[in-house]
Amino acid sequence: MTSKLPGETKTYDGTLADFDATFKALDIDYLDLYLVHAPWPWSQIGTNHDKENVDVWRAMQEIYKSGRVKAIGVSNFNVHDLQNVMQDAEIAPMVDQIQYYVGFTEPKIADFAKQNNILVEAYSPLATGGLLNNEDVAAMAKKYGVSVAQLALRFCIQNGLLPLPKATSAAHIEANKELDFTIQDEDMDKLNNMPDTAPSHFHNATQG
Repeated sequence: MTSKLPGETKTYDGTLADFDATFKALDIDYLDLYLVHAPWPWSQIGTNHDKENVDVWRAMQEIYKSGRVKAIGVSNFNVHDLQNVMQDAEIAPMVDQIQYYVGFTEPKIADFAKQNNILVEAYSPLATGGLLNNEDVAAMAKKYGVSVAQLALRFCIQNGLLPLPKATSAAHIEANKELDFTIQDEDMDKLNNMPDTAPSHFHNATQG
């Protein structure tokens, strides 16, 4: 199970208190993953909170040491945000959950994360459904005899990321698990070099 620290919480004490409240409400033995939801409060997207995020990460490390979470990480952090919390950290972020799909692959963040053994989790790997209507992706999916969703998820996996799809039915959940095929290298190159496949989808402008 994964839970997140609200982006609005930007103090050491507040982080500990919010986690305690979440942990108590869930009534579980441990969390698999606890993430800092954003490097800024959602009402102040793009603003700088470097000092506060260092304090938040100190608390995250204490939470991890308590044994109540198996892994700690961040979400919506770009390279600068990661470097900021890592500079004096005893424990580096283990995960960075970012927006990622064919045509919007955040190469700077993804490359930095891989170089520093940070797992990238791809949220919105289908661009909240926007990718499903892309004709180029649909044609490639047909070539492999799979759905667009399956191709998009396999694309993330072959790029070394963990996709986090949403599903509205049991059938979709089952289909999302059927990824035992391989996208050929030349097709991966095509997918990695495609322009934005869902340009009308919301984009996190702070991720660059």
